[in-house]
Amino acid sequence: MASERELSRCRDRLEGLSGASLDCESFRREVIACLRRTIGFDRWCWPLADPDSLVTSSGLAEHNYGPSVPRSLELEYSSDTFAAKPLLAGRSRTAASIRGETGGDAARSARWDEVLRPAGIGDVAIVACRDDQGCWGWIELYRDSADASFEEGELDLLESVAPAVGSALRRDAMQPGQSDVPKPGPPGTLVLDRDLRPVSWTTGARAWIDSLPSAQLFANWGMLPSVVYPTAVLAREGKTDAARALVQANDGRWVTIEAAPLEGRRDGEVVVNLRSATPTETFELLCRVYALSTREREIVSLLVAGLDTRAISDALFISTHTVQDHLKSVFGKIGIHSRRELLATLSAASD
Repeated sequence: MASERELSRCRDRLEGLSGASLDCESFRREVIACLRRTIGFDRWCWPLADPDSLVTSSGLAEHNYGPSVPRSLELEYSSDTFAAKPLLAGRSRTAASIRGETGGDAARSARWDEVLRPAGIGDVAIVACRDDQGCWGWIELYRDSADASFEEGELDLLESVAPAVGSALRRDAMQPGQSDVPKPGPPGTLVLDRDLRPVSWTTGARAWIDSLPSAQLFANWGMLPSVVYPTAVLAREGKTDAARALVQANDGRWVTIEAAPLEGRRDGEVVVNLRSATPTETFELLCRVYALSTREREIVSLLVAGLDTRAISDALFISTHTVQDHLKSVFGKIGIHSRRELLATLSAASD
C-alpha cells in the first residue's frame, strides 16, 4: 500500500484537478492516471450517473468483459447488493470493495462470480462520486486475481476525494447548447425479453439508440447502450419510479429513457421508451447542475414563464431588490451576465 505521504499527495492532486478547466473525458483520464500511480490497479471503469434515478449512463472504461456488461448491470441493479453502485450512492460511506463487503469471500457476489472472476479480476474498489447535489458517477477500479485486495486506507483516499470529483462531474454534466442541434425526433419503443435481449423495436428507437454515447462500441459488442439495462432491470423489479434516465445524445439532444414491465402473455418482458426530454426535465437537471436554491429555482421558473421583476416580486411576496439579488446569484453560478443569456441557456438545454 502507498505511504501516507503518497496518499496525501494524490489527494491534493485530485482536488486540484477537480478545479481545473478540463473536459469531462480528459478529467477522468487524469484522475485515473493519478490513482493508478498511487494505489495501483490493472483495469477500470467510470460510468456517469443520472443523479435523480441513479441509473448509469455513458462511461469510459479499460477492461476485458465488455460483452458481459449487460449481465453485470442486471445483477447489480437486482440481486447483488455487494458494493452495488446505486446503493453506495446513498450511503454515508461512499467507497467499498467487493472483497471487503463479502468478508473476503468474493464468490458471494453474483456479478463477481459470474462476470468478473472469469475475466481474471480479483477485487473491485468502487466509489460514488457524490457531492451535495447528488451522485454524478462511480469510479470502479479492478485488481487482477493474483494481486492483493484493496485496503481500507485506499478506500479512504477514494472516499475523501469523492465530493470534489463529484462536483467536477456535475459542472460538466450539461454541455453547452449547439447551434446545429437536430430537431427532436419521434419517440421510439424497444421490447426486451426476460433476459434483456431485444426482440422488437421501432424505427424511432433505432434512431435514438444510434445517437447515444458509445453506441457504436456497444454495437460492436452485440449489446445496446449500457443505460438501457439498469433502466429495464429496475422496471422488471417493479421499481418503475426509478426506471428512467436522462441522457444527452452525441448530437446535443436530450433523450429520456424510461421502462415498464409488460403483463399478460408477455409477462416478464420489458418495454423501453426513448423520447425527447421535456423542458421541465432538462430544467430540473440544469437547476441541479448549477446548485440553484429552491428560491432561485422559483424565480427562474417564473422568469421563463414571462414574468418581469415586479410580477415575480408580487407572485413570491418578496421585494424587487430581493428578486434582483437572487438573479445575480443565479448569473454567478451559471457564469452569465444577463436575463437574455439565462433564457438562452435554458432554451439550449431544452433543445
